[in-house]
Amino acid sequence: MIGGGLARRYARALLDIGREEQQVRRILGEADRFALLLIEVPALREALEASHINSRDKMAVLEATIAGEDFLPASANFLRLLIDKGRMKAFMRILSELRLLVEELEGIERVEVVSAAPLPVTQRDFLKNVLERQTGKRIELEEKLDPALLGGMVVKMGSTIYDGSVRTQLSQIRENLRKGVSQAL
Repeated sequence: MIGGGLARRYARALLDIGREEQQVRRILGEADRFALLLIEVPALREALEASHINSRDKMAVLEATIAGEDFLPASANFLRLLIDKGRMKAFMRILSELRLLVEELEGIERVEVVSAAPLPVTQRDFLKNVLERQTGKRIELEEKLDPALLGGMVVKMGSTIYDGSVRTQLSQIRENLRKGVSQAL
């Protein structure tokens, strides 16, 4: 597996080609379609990633796979390059990096919202609007459920975490009570 830096360089190279051809979203979509094929057909992924299968045979498998997919030459050539360089194991990581770069280019920020129960539509829309005004970016909320929060929510935006959960508030109250009791003794 290659590191994040190398995956990011591959992703940036593909993004640059997409920008030159004004096909950034299509290339990302084709990469997503290929990823879905790898997930749906584990034998395909195994064949393309296997170290005991030579590049020529992997290339034949790749060509047969993408033949009916109507991929842009840039997308198909990128997949061929990964086979040629023995980097197909890194495809999913490269795809993740590519998605981040495309979203950055388009001014999109992914924000993770963890709550004890699903957010009502009005609350979700309100949160999205507040965050969009605050960041100046288009916000994509990724909601996750964690019943252990008891109530409230935790919002993760980049490296910043806003914790408004009932669990954290109770923990802070408990800590303050402990401090108060230990100071009184």
